[in-house]
Amino acid sequence: MARILSGSLRHLSPPALLRLVSATGASGTLELVTDAGVIQIDMVDGGVRMATERDLRVVARILESQEGSYRFSPLIGDAGETDVILDAADFLAAVQTVSKSRKTSFASEIDVDALIAGEVLELSGAAGKPAIHVLPEAPPENPLDDLLEDLAETAPGELLMAQVGVVSHDPRPWRGSVDREWRRRGWQVRLFGVPTDVEPRDLDVLVVHQQLSITRIGREDDWLELVRRVRAEGTPVIWVGPLGDPVWVCHLVDAGVNFLLPSVQAEGGEAGHRFFKALGTVVDRWLSHERVGGTEVDTPKAVTDLVDTLLHGVEADDALGSFLQLASSQLSRGAVFSVEGTSVRCRAGFGYPLGLGGGALPRGVGLLERMIRDGEGILEIDPSSGGALQLAKAVGLGKLPSQTVVLPLGTRVRVHGFLVGDREGEALPNMDDLSMLARRLGGAFF
Repeated sequence: MARILSGSLRHLSPPALLRLVSATGASGTLELVTDAGVIQIDMVDGGVRMATERDLRVVARILESQEGSYRFSPLIGDAGETDVILDAADFLAAVQTVSKSRKTSFASEIDVDALIAGEVLELSGAAGKPAIHVLPEAPPENPLDDLLEDLAETAPGELLMAQVGVVSHDPRPWRGSVDREWRRRGWQVRLFGVPTDVEPRDLDVLVVHQQLSITRIGREDDWLELVRRVRAEGTPVIWVGPLGDPVWVCHLVDAGVNFLLPSVQAEGGEAGHRFFKALGTVVDRWLSHERVGGTEVDTPKAVTDLVDTLLHGVEADDALGSFLQLASSQLSRGAVFSVEGTSVRCRAGFGYPLGLGGGALPRGVGLLERMIRDGEGILEIDPSSGGALQLAKAVGLGKLPSQTVVLPLGTRVRVHGFLVGDREGEALPNMDDLSMLARRLGGAFF
């Protein structure tokens, strides 16, 4: 990495900048320019080259600034002889102690004189880095169907299943393996026999399945009117049927069909399996498209460039580790879950007894599905709710504190995972910077 990076402190606070550079293990000089002063902080492999007490007092004033700019110049070549190198959390704690200002959430007070003298280097280095545990990629041995059924029986209001309407002359193919598989994905199939029976208001997506052209003969207007009614509600329509008639296809496109998929002659066997797999992929894409398209918050370009450059060439597991290191500066415990087709699975974390909980949850748990759908983070939970208890079990606990955060991770297209974390019952700090970085960093390891 040889690119000089700069931006505004209005987009990313000085403490968050320092934590980000530290978590990615970068070396270089971070310059902060504010009305309170100008300071250059030397970074070596993510650590901070210890400054004098005078420098710390300047940094203390600057860290509270919200106006100004930053400039990170990466180091080219060897760092040479190094003085005392501190983890960013310990450096921020030293700044807090020297400043004698109001208490912040950086860390507890420490002996600054000892730090400057280099007398507690080993201790600070060990304390600054949490032990991150990576779970195996193999799927859980125990099926998750029972967990979903238990929640459906004990707290049905805490489920959030995507409503997939299906209009089909023959409902039999949809009542067996397709219905079971889609339920595992958090989708509830709602079957309709004729176009006039469909009420689109409560549907998330509609699939119209016609195996033969004769199905629509004499009722073309009804089918086109169905498409118009559903699209008027903003619901995507996937049309499955014979596509050999170009005039009919043109009518469907004009009516507003979102996706056209040719039908197969038989829904059984290998051909049927491929067909329903392809259809499931299309349904998933349109559900994801509708969910996050309207709520995506743009990350400032300068922040995007900073994150992308710091992580350039970094392996996915290393990027995941960097993000967890970043999260550990504000949380006592944290875990990253990936959102998969039929489950959400814990990939890695720190502080939680992850090996005790199985590390997986079914799709459809309302607490998580709402966050997956709308991309909005959760800053407080009801510990006694069914979804929260399931999440607590997945990280090896009997119960999570109410002050638990759940932040979406992913890309501009969809939510691919989430971070769950807490401070063991203590109040959460401001999570705005970590929330913004979570979405950008999340795209690097999913």
